[in-house]
Amino acid sequence: MFDNYLWEDAVNLTVLTWNMDHWKRTNEQRNTAWKYLTENISFDVALLQECVPPHEINDLNNVIYREIGGRRNWGSAIVTLNLPVRELELKNSYPGALVAAEVTLPDDTVITAISLYGMIDSDGYATLTIHRMLSDLTPLLHKERSKRLFIIGGDLNVSLQWDEQYNNRDPAHKIVFDRLEDLGLINCTYQYYQGHIQTNRHPRSSVPWQNDYIFASKKISNKLVSCHVIENEIIRETSDHNPVVTTFNI
Repeated sequence: MFDNYLWEDAVNLTVLTWNMDHWKRTNEQRNTAWKYLTENISFDVALLQECVPPHEINDLNNVIYREIGGRRNWGSAIVTLNLPVRELELKNSYPGALVAAEVTLPDDTVITAISLYGMIDSDGYATLTIHRMLSDLTPLLHKERSKRLFIIGGDLNVSLQWDEQYNNRDPAHKIVFDRLEDLGLINCTYQYYQGHIQTNRHPRSSVPWQNDYIFASKKISNKLVSCHVIENEIIRETSDHNPVVTTFNI
């Protein structure tokens, strides 16, 4: 499928994040989503949540996938297009919701790519699971941020809009973003749009929620050349989330 894909003289790296909504979809919708992702979206690295990569995806691409388990027979994945990928071992309180890997580019530059999924815990909080994930990632993000280039993407189930909508009733949402900033990560969608961009269509809310974000370490974020959210009929049919696509000129 990707035999004609060449990195010759390439200077751009395209990274997307997408919650594929596996558990609420039919097999036909799931197949349509994967076909659309691999045949219609141009990407180098995909950070995916609520997904189960089909066998043909594993055969044609480099895939790191971990199932959450229990009641969730789906999980998160990092899929690369002809780029070597190696899973990183780290303390992980939520395997399958947090997946981290090193992706090697054609010039041997190594990107640390992380897919995050904000699972809602038994008390109804996604902020708590994301905070625990950030605690698990802190040694990597803090101690090695001068050595590594980081790109983190995912459906956080956390939003900067929460405080605006609910008058700071749960300020832990903002604290998540404060922690990411303190760890040297830049919110790419906010940098590009100077505000929120809808990525989630909630059936019980008219608010144009943004739950899906891509963050990058400063050295990469300075090279951000485009950021957009894909919105069309196929996306609406196959998921309640929209892919966020960023391109970096590296």
